[in-house]
Amino acid sequence: MLTTRKILGSFCIAVLLVLNTMAPASGGVDTPSARLEVADVNFGGNSPEPKDERFTLQVGAFKRMDRVEKALSRLEAKGCHAFYRYEDTGAKGMWYRVYAGSHTTREEALAAADQLKARGVVDSCIIRKVDTGGGPLSTTAAQGAAGLQAGLAKAEEREPAPIRTSRPDGDAQAAGPVKAPPDDVRDPVPAVSPPDAGGKNVPEREMAPVRLSLMDAILYSLKGNREIGVVAYEPEQAREDVENAESVYDPLLFADTTFRREPNLDSSVTDIVTSDEGISQAGIRKPLKTGGSLSTYLETRYEDLNNATFERRYKYIVAPTIELRQPLLKNRGGREERTAIQIASCQASISEENFRQKVIEIASSVASAYWKLFLYKEVVSINRQNLDMAEEVLRRETVRLARGISQQLDVERARSNVQTRRSTLLRSRENHRVAMDRLKLLLNWSQLKIDSDLPVMPVETPRTVTVHVNEREAIATALENRPEIIKAKQALLIREIDEDLSAHQRLPTLDAVGRYSLSGYGKDLDGAGNDMSPNDEDSWEVGLYFEWAIGNRSAGSVYRKKRLKRLQANGQLARIEDDVKLDVKRVLHGIAAARGEIEATRLARESAEKVVEGEFVRFDIGQAGNLELLRAQDLLAANSRSFIRAVVDYNIAMQELTRAQGTLPHGVTLEAAGRGSH
Repeated sequence: MLTTRKILGSFCIAVLLVLNTMAPASGGVDTPSARLEVADVNFGGNSPEPKDERFTLQVGAFKRMDRVEKALSRLEAKGCHAFYRYEDTGAKGMWYRVYAGSHTTREEALAAADQLKARGVVDSCIIRKVDTGGGPLSTTAAQGAAGLQAGLAKAEEREPAPIRTSRPDGDAQAAGPVKAPPDDVRDPVPAVSPPDAGGKNVPEREMAPVRLSLMDAILYSLKGNREIGVVAYEPEQAREDVENAESVYDPLLFADTTFRREPNLDSSVTDIVTSDEGISQAGIRKPLKTGGSLSTYLETRYEDLNNATFERRYKYIVAPTIELRQPLLKNRGGREERTAIQIASCQASISEENFRQKVIEIASSVASAYWKLFLYKEVVSINRQNLDMAEEVLRRETVRLARGISQQLDVERARSNVQTRRSTLLRSRENHRVAMDRLKLLLNWSQLKIDSDLPVMPVETPRTVTVHVNEREAIATALENRPEIIKAKQALLIREIDEDLSAHQRLPTLDAVGRYSLSGYGKDLDGAGNDMSPNDEDSWEVGLYFEWAIGNRSAGSVYRKKRLKRLQANGQLARIEDDVKLDVKRVLHGIAAARGEIEATRLARESAEKVVEGEFVRFDIGQAGNLELLRAQDLLAANSRSFIRAVVDYNIAMQELTRAQGTLPHGVTLEAAGRGSH
């Protein structure tokens, strides 16, 4: 199927180029078909018209295909046969030109232009002559040459307005600057790639809007988020610190070997005799949770005299040894080691809360941006409807003026109101684009960067049914779950542990030492090893080690400083708890205010609708002018905007309550956020 399309497309392009080459010059007449590079045969689907000269109305020129689609959709909705061509405009390059209608004579095209202007479909247009043999027309519907006239016959009469027509000596004359029809509030669907080096247009897949639920937006924002990626490493590092602190109880394998030779003056009277001595130890030392250590090792000694007048019987000693060291006062029970482990665990908990707090903040920011995008989308729709109503008033005033039952002042008032509302619509569209870009920036999605033309459409429906939130329960939940409070409690616990350790370290050092060696003696190692057995020649040792700084000023100063830090941390916790309570109460006040605004603006909107209906009846039967009707329409639009804004504010406030309570949105987990960040 795709290959057949390519073959047909290539064949059409070849025929088109041949026809353009064979076509005679038009004597300076601006003939679009002579500059036509390629038409989009995949859009619209109608077949080429018969090859003859026809006239059409150029109503717009665009660089972007999504604007073309909007213009085509609007013209078709107005009953116009619309199509477009991708043409070379000369110095300005390639543009999409949008045309309306197809007529056999210039006079027929001029009459159609007058009717388009009278109906308010376009503000200006250009009459152009086209050679339909130059290529197929890309249209929105296969209506044929009479499509425009059929559409005009069905349309109501619109405000008449002058239009500049074509000159006798030229092909076309602009009726003012070429302007695009006002854009409807819709998402751009088709996308066409820019022309390649050969000037050919390569169609792409349709650029459908990215439809996002709130949960999808939050999950996309967490996946690949740079801030999350940085903070996610902190808990892992803190867990490694805990592992490092716990490693203090790991057994140690040690070995030590020395050998020396020195003069031995006691061994001889007349000659200098040297003494060889060697000692080696190898074993395992296990730190104990009591604060001491237990060691077991094998000690081997070698002693001999060189150039001595006698031979020594015992040269080697083999002594398996067990040794115990235990603090009796300072560091009894391994206070220092246990404190280091506890502090590392608290730091790990703080790191986890830092990560959770960042996830909560990002989820709250994305939810706020999501609902604001929904708000601006709805505001654009409201302003569009408000503009349509003003245009209808202007149309009716124009008809009434023509019948002599209205005044020019009423027409001008309606016209001024139309332009004011059009300006309001343009500003709301700009706000909608900015809100869309802000959400794209927060998404951190590789397929939807901020510079992407892909539109984003929120599909979530905001809640309008409000719920009551118990203030006491909300505050209790926040005091239990807020990351700030949990971190402050862990910081206070660290200060308490530090203070307790510093108080303990004011004690003097008093360590007990005990060692026992089973000794074996021999002329060689084998003999020494065979001689090992418990006997009176075994060595043992017991003792005490005491140390204390006179006055103990350093330990006392450290303790007092730790105590002050603990009091400071306690005060910080109390302050953070008050801030959290205030934050929850502020959010609850916002929820209550939004709840009241929803009800009030709903009633105001319903009343404004009835006022508009009544004023329209009065205006239609001639009992009142358009002043009160236009005011009623503006009031209805303002109340509609206030209502949707109140609904959005309520949904944002409910999301803020989730943040204020320190809980994650339903469906979001720290594990998923952590995996997405790596």
